[in-house]
Amino acid sequence: MTVLDLDSAVAGAVTPSRASAMRRLAPLVPVAAVLAALLVGAALIIIEGAPPLDVYRTVVRGVTSSSFGWRDTLVQATPLATIGIGLAVAYRARVFTIGAEGQYLIGATAATAVVTAPALVELPGAVLVPLGVVVAIAAGAAWSGISAGLNSRFGTSVVISSLLLNYVAAAVLAWAIRTTIRDPEGFVPQSRPLGGAVLGTLPGVDVHAGVLAVVVLLPVTAIALTRTRAGFLVDIHGHNPDALDAHEAPRRRVLWGVLLACGAITGLAGFVQTAGVTERLTADAGVGYGFTAIVVAVLGRLRPLGVVIAALLLAAMTIGFESAEREFGLPASLVGIIEALIVLFIVVGDGMLVRWGDR
Repeated sequence: MTVLDLDSAVAGAVTPSRASAMRRLAPLVPVAAVLAALLVGAALIIIEGAPPLDVYRTVVRGVTSSSFGWRDTLVQATPLATIGIGLAVAYRARVFTIGAEGQYLIGATAATAVVTAPALVELPGAVLVPLGVVVAIAAGAAWSGISAGLNSRFGTSVVISSLLLNYVAAAVLAWAIRTTIRDPEGFVPQSRPLGGAVLGTLPGVDVHAGVLAVVVLLPVTAIALTRTRAGFLVDIHGHNPDALDAHEAPRRRVLWGVLLACGAITGLAGFVQTAGVTERLTADAGVGYGFTAIVVAVLGRLRPLGVVIAALLLAAMTIGFESAEREFGLPASLVGIIEALIVLFIVVGDGMLVRWGDR
């Protein structure tokens, strides 16, 4: 059961009144899923011997009680929101790629290789930052295009090819930081520092300028998906691919388009995170943002604004639970369990809503 399945069920509901009721109830499913996941999380906290209400107060306090909590939440949410928007574009077309982690790593690796090249490293940041953005976008799109090419030529599953390419991308990163982009002054495998390509901080919020990527992507993708022919074709591909023939738009072209767009946006996230936070690449660059962003896209109902809200929520949970884990000795995996439960409850909730509509 996916968000698109729910949309299709609403469109095909038996009566207009029931369809209207389903549309009103659909946005409540993620809210109910989050509350249900937190309820189960409370049971797990009790099992660990901690008071759940105190734990949740600590989680909220860890985010809201200081400027560091808000800053860390925004920093954590930036790659999740960026990648989540890219995945939402693909998933709306029912092109289910799981390769965001690899596209993220390849975008970061390619951009780092270019902006730290000896021949370019002395250029000013006004040149290096846009150059890194362009290279990351192109590299991410090209990496995602491999799955599109395999599907178009051989009918290979996008899910499988994109998933396996994640491991190849991790291997490329491990090779690059030991050879071509290795910092000659470092004692461990790591890339050269980005130097002039490092993103500055925004005045007043003390957050790197990479958050502006989300500010730009949000309205652009929202308009593109809802008010352009391209967005219309993406939705048609998700609901009824056979209808594309009537609009003189081959399915293959739409598949290529959404995968390239997803890869480009995800590659951008790789450079933004590297230039804004870590300032160099290490073997630990792949921290699972590409997989967590799948949760963000689903929780956000594949809509750009919903994705950004979901990213902020999950980022706040991650930052807040770090405080709770230290104070109450909770396992670090607790927040991951709650995130998985959120997705599970969303799927269950959508399924129940569709079954109710079919009665």
